[in-house]
Amino acid sequence: MAFSDVARPLEHASATDRVEYLKRVLVLTAGGLAISGATGMITAALLYVGGSLAPQIVFNQLVQLVVILGSFAIAQYVAPRLVFSGDSRRRYVGFGLATVFQGVAMGYLLLTAVLMTLGDVPWLIGTAVGLTAATGIGMAAYVWTSPREFSFIGAGLAAMSIPMLILMGVSFAFPGLFGGTLGLVLSAVFVVVSAAGLLYQVNQVVHRLRTDMHVEGAYMITMGLLVLFWNILVLLMRLSRR
Repeated sequence: MAFSDVARPLEHASATDRVEYLKRVLVLTAGGLAISGATGMITAALLYVGGSLAPQIVFNQLVQLVVILGSFAIAQYVAPRLVFSGDSRRRYVGFGLATVFQGVAMGYLLLTAVLMTLGDVPWLIGTAVGLTAATGIGMAAYVWTSPREFSFIGAGLAAMSIPMLILMGVSFAFPGLFGGTLGLVLSAVFVVVSAAGLLYQVNQVVHRLRTDMHVEGAYMITMGLLVLFWNILVLLMRLSRR
């Protein structure tokens, strides 16, 4: 009998089914993060080359905003329709689409971070990766033993996710709008909100989904980690400039 034929809610699943499900989630999440990271670095390299040829276009603030918000829209709002469609093939297509376009969205950010890393702050990207990983592991450990009640976080995320993503793009493309202390506070708030979102998603993936929803679970964890990484990296970049 296939794994998906005996799917049941995780809180009622056997230990064997639960472990198998979590293994699949971890493998897909690792693959998704690798794809996003590679896509982001490739995008950053292309932007660097393109910027030397046509800087007026590549580094135009409106172009940056369109690329970032357009990629966010595909990764966060178009791809989930496929991921949560219930169709096996469409789920994987949606997952791949999300990881690629979330990577594209990070292209400008990673280019800026790489240039800073090669300059005065070589610790920047590594620190952001380490903090993101530590946060994810800590949250998984916190919710591992039993389900937590985070419905209030879910309600808040439903109201705040779109405005936050828009402001993430706008504040990067137009840094002058949110400079100084305001920008620092805004970045810190985004870190807190995205960390809360990841906590909610980890709890859902570990306890609330069905055992056949490993693609959906991997999508939730991957996107949560990448959004948190974005906000941690931006916060570190702002702090390093003070």
